[in-house]
Amino acid sequence: QAACQSLAQPSIRGDPRIGPALMKCLQDRDSYVRQAAASALAQVARRGDDLILEALIARLNDSDAAVRRLVSTAVGQVSQRGHLSAIMGLLGRLEDKDGGVRRSAIKGLEKVTEKEDAKVLTALFGRTADGEAFVRHTAVEVLSRLAGEGNAEVVDRLLELLGTDRDARVRWAATEALGRLAVRGDSRVLTALLGRLDDEADSVRRAAANALGHVTFAPLQELELQEKHIAELEYRGHHEVSARDKTISELRQHHAQETNKLRQRIELLEETLRRELQQRDAKIAELTEQVQEQAWISRITQCMPHAGQVSRFLSTLPDLASPSSYGSEILAPVWALRCMRGSGPCSFHGSSPSCSATINSLPGGDDLSPTSGKDKRSLLALFELFEQLSSGVVTPLELTEARPLDVYVHQTEDNTWGLFC
Repeated sequence: QAACQSLAQPSIRGDPRIGPALMKCLQDRDSYVRQAAASALAQVARRGDDLILEALIARLNDSDAAVRRLVSTAVGQVSQRGHLSAIMGLLGRLEDKDGGVRRSAIKGLEKVTEKEDAKVLTALFGRTADGEAFVRHTAVEVLSRLAGEGNAEVVDRLLELLGTDRDARVRWAATEALGRLAVRGDSRVLTALLGRLDDEADSVRRAAANALGHVTFAPLQELELQEKHIAELEYRGHHEVSARDKTISELRQHHAQETNKLRQRIELLEETLRRELQQRDAKIAELTEQVQEQAWISRITQCMPHAGQVSRFLSTLPDLASPSSYGSEILAPVWALRCMRGSGPCSFHGSSPSCSATINSLPGGDDLSPTSGKDKRSLLALFELFEQLSSGVVTPLELTEARPLDVYVHQTEDNTWGLFC
C-alpha cells in the first residue's frame, strides 16, 4: 500500500514501468492495496492508455465499495471522451448500493461523455431522484453541464427539483443550472426563480437572484440586443449588397466578353460571306461570258454547217436542174446559195438555216459567177443578210413566207453544181 501511494506522483506520469506494477496491485487481496493502486493510476496514467483503462474497468465490480469509488474516478481520468466501454462501465455503477460509488460514477461520466448523449442524460435523470442528497446534487450539476442550452426536458426536471427537493444543495444546484440552460424570457423559469428569492437557504436566494439576471430581459439588455441585431442585419445587408454587386460586375464582364466574341464571329462570317459572294459573282460572270460565247459559236455553226451536210445537199441539185422542177417551191438552206440577185433575203428556220425558194430556169447569157461585179448592191445586201441571220435578228420564215426567193440550179465551168439567187 505504501509503495503504491509513493508512486502516485504526477511528475513520473507515463513511465512505462509504473503502469504494469500498479495494474498488478489492482489484483491484490488487500482492499487497501487495491485502493492505493487505483488512486495512483488516476494520478500517473496517461489519458487514452487502453491497457490501463481495461484493467480499471475490470475492477469496477470490486467487492470493496471504496475500491469501486476510486476506480470510477480513475476511469474518468484515464478514458478518452466518448469511449464506449468506459461509459457503459460507469453507467453500470449508477445503480451501485453505495452512494459514494454512484457519485464517483456520475463525476466520471462528466469527463468521458460527449455533450447531449441521450443515453447518459436519461440515466442522470434517474439519479436526480436518488435517495442520497449529495448524489442528487452531483447529478444535477453534471446534467446541467452535459445538456445543451434550452433543453426542454432538462429545464422541466430542474423546475420540478427547485419546487420539491428538500435539500438546499439540490435546490441551489438546480437554480444555478437554470441560469445556464433556460431560455431568456421563459415565464415558467422566471416565476420559479422569483419564488426562490424567499427560499429559506441563503445560498439558494443568492443563486436565484443571479440566475434572474441571465434569464430576464432588462431594458438595457433588451436595447443592447436590439442594437446588436440591427448591427448584424446591417452587416448582413452590406455583405449581401457587396456580393450582389460583385456578381453583377462579373456577369457584366462575362457578357462583354461574350458579346465581343460574338461580334468578332459575326465580322468573320460577314467577311467570309463577302468573299464567297465575290467568288460567286465572278464565277457567274465567267459562266455568262462562256454561255454567250458558246451561243455565238452555235450561231456560226448554223451558218457554216458540216462538210458532210453540204455534200448531201449538193448531191440533190442535179435532180432539181431538170425542167420538171421549174417553178417548184422548196426549202433551201441559206449556206447553199452562191449568189443572190434582186430577191428577198434568206434566214434560219428552226435550227436549220433555210429559206423558201422557187426554182426557175437559168436566164440565158447571165454570168452568175460569185466573182461577178455587175450588181454590187446585191452583194452588199447579201452581207447584210448574213449579219442579220448570224445575230438572230430575223428568221427565214419572216423574210420568205410571203415572197419566196427565186433560185437557180446551175453547173459552173468547174462542173460544180450550185444554187444561185
